[in-house]
Amino acid sequence: MKPMSLRWRIRLLVTLVVAAIVTAVSATSYLRFRSAYLGHIDRMLEIMSKGILTELDEPQDPRELADEVRLITDSPWRGPETHFRLWAEGEEADLIASVPAGGKKARFLWDLQHVEPPEGNEPVFFSLTDKKKHFRAIWVRHATARATMNILIAHPSSFEHRRLDELLVTLLVVGGGLILAGATLGAWLVLLGLRPLGAAAWRLAGITGTNLGEADLADLAVPRELEPVINEVTRLLKRLDTALRQQRQFVADASHELRTPLTLAESTLQLARSNDREVPEYKQAIDETLEDLNRMEWLIHQLLTLARIDGLSEVPQPVDICLDAMLQELAIEHNAQAPQHGGKVVAADLAPCTVHGNEEMLALLFRNLLDNAMKYGPAGGTVRVGLEHGPNAGCTATIQDEGGNIPPQDMPHLFERFYRVESSRARNTGGAGLGLAIARGIAMQHGGDVWGTSTPDTRTTFHVRLPCERRCDDPPTSGVE
Repeated sequence: MKPMSLRWRIRLLVTLVVAAIVTAVSATSYLRFRSAYLGHIDRMLEIMSKGILTELDEPQDPRELADEVRLITDSPWRGPETHFRLWAEGEEADLIASVPAGGKKARFLWDLQHVEPPEGNEPVFFSLTDKKKHFRAIWVRHATARATMNILIAHPSSFEHRRLDELLVTLLVVGGGLILAGATLGAWLVLLGLRPLGAAAWRLAGITGTNLGEADLADLAVPRELEPVINEVTRLLKRLDTALRQQRQFVADASHELRTPLTLAESTLQLARSNDREVPEYKQAIDETLEDLNRMEWLIHQLLTLARIDGLSEVPQPVDICLDAMLQELAIEHNAQAPQHGGKVVAADLAPCTVHGNEEMLALLFRNLLDNAMKYGPAGGTVRVGLEHGPNAGCTATIQDEGGNIPPQDMPHLFERFYRVESSRARNTGGAGLGLAIARGIAMQHGGDVWGTSTPDTRTTFHVRLPCERRCDDPPTSGVE
């Protein structure tokens, strides 16, 4: 079943609120008028009962008592007469009554099964109906010297009930009209309030990937309550534009990087095939082609790694890792390769700490940083690995080489994909500018970050901050030299 639209929900809510208010006001008014109309009858009946009680306290003949009671209960208004009945507790015959007990008139005086008898001297008020005629009655008990007397007086109230019925009809008509008017006004206000959303929807419908960066909803006149929604949509469009631009740039860079080794391999093979050559020349052409293919294979591998990292919503298979032990093992591994560049890798004074994450991903992070330091640091230089506890329950690892030739304007872009510094650090090393981007992606997946600092002609340092779970119980005792 299709859910109700927002417009109809608000319209229904406004109608219900108006109906509730009108119903509450109408019910309160009706009850107050009813209490006022019937209250004056109850007060008159109570005065009559007190007058009859006074007569009962004086011994007299039943006929004389009946005449006195008729005088007391005689109504100044025209219409049906007031009926009364007096009887002693425990006696079958009434002392006096306004009509005979067995007659057809005012039978309700004896049909009192639905009325709770009064307790003590407190009167009981109730309503009676006889042949579509309404009466308001009072029942009082009074103890005399002879017996406990019951006094029942019923005064006609049809006029009051007609007025109440007329009031009820008026309230229903007026209330229904107010509810209808409120629903109509509410519908108009809803349409007026949702009009800015319609304008925003029309504006959004015209936004495509080509003009996403030009989208601006700030000029829309919207209610104050909708301003946060419009502002967030505008910021979302800007983020989407940035993401799409980065994606297009990434695709263009990847295409360019993949085209370069393919073009070189094709040129090498075409050149080797153009003329008859000696076997060593063919071998050289094959070696150069294989080198280009290996470079392309490595680039594809890095692209797939980036895609896998971007697609992760959480770190896969996280475990507790002694980061100092991992760094020391990686330092030993890269120190064995360092003599090819005439340098060395040093890992000393590593603070013992444990991080929670994927071991393979974190190892790839630090391998990329170590490879970057060995490739772009000076030949014969030393790469130093450090680890220390930082503030806020974190730890910071550092990878430092002895090259300091990164211009300050290039530092903020080092971790962008395919970005390579155009200086002596970016000599022909076969890199594609993805290693640092992969490192930052892994660090951010683990709740950390990576940044770099460079001192001219002295050193370049990459810092990796990760949340630290606890200190390792058995930290290593020595570094790698």
